[in-house]
Amino acid sequence: MAGPLAAVERFFERLFERPAARLFQARIEPAHVQRAIERAIEAERRVHARRSYSPSVFRVLLSADDRGALEAEQPALGRELSESVRVYARRHDYVLLARPRVDVEASAVVQPGDVRVYADPVQIDPDHGAHPGANGMTVLPASGRPAVDPIDGADDHLVAQATAVFAAPQPNAPRAQLALRSPGQAVWRLPVRPGTIRIGRALDNDVVLGDDRVSRHHGQIGIRLGMLVYTDLGSTNGSYLNGSLVSEIALGPGDVLQLGSSTVTIEPAS
Repeated sequence: MAGPLAAVERFFERLFERPAARLFQARIEPAHVQRAIERAIEAERRVHARRSYSPSVFRVLLSADDRGALEAEQPALGRELSESVRVYARRHDYVLLARPRVDVEASAVVQPGDVRVYADPVQIDPDHGAHPGANGMTVLPASGRPAVDPIDGADDHLVAQATAVFAAPQPNAPRAQLALRSPGQAVWRLPVRPGTIRIGRALDNDVVLGDDRVSRHHGQIGIRLGMLVYTDLGSTNGSYLNGSLVSEIALGPGDVLQLGSSTVTIEPAS
């Protein structure tokens, strides 16, 4: 929900995200745009009648050079980002009242390496049923119940068809490495590669940590739209990113995962 907290979050995004975007590569990547959109969802979503409603329409502003480079590499960028909104909303059990739309535009006031995202907020209309309002704004009735089928409800078969048609190619792995630190062991580094990196105490993991506080299958790091994503696998002691408990979250350069008494730091590839 928008408010003072959202404004503070956006301030820190501008302060930290832009320099961080330059650690793995020289220009902005789809992963950074997706992460900014997810933050916009959290800032603008509306909780009403025990349900969380996500915005459906997003406007992404990039520098002209960044936009041109991204769309040259991924011509279907808008569709792929729109699909990522649907996936994120479903994963968090948020309701979408319209098929997500992400418009990527060039702006003369946005600096290279920066991303600005504006989401049409969810509003309540006391006199009309739920429908996409002006400019695609999601409108709810006063009851909080949608008057149309939510996008993740009866329309699932259409979404599945759309996903099959516009499926994005498998993205390349970010140019990054994992710095692994466990008690009593020397620091070692593992380059990020395509696929999933499983982390835990059991010997069948890709990364085996000799740490009694780490579960046998603690978590895994995968790649989604060119971005590193960590998923906790139901560990006993939990997973923490920069001190906060997490279950699934996108990773950026400099992030530190705490697994038991061990840490995994995301670093630029050497």
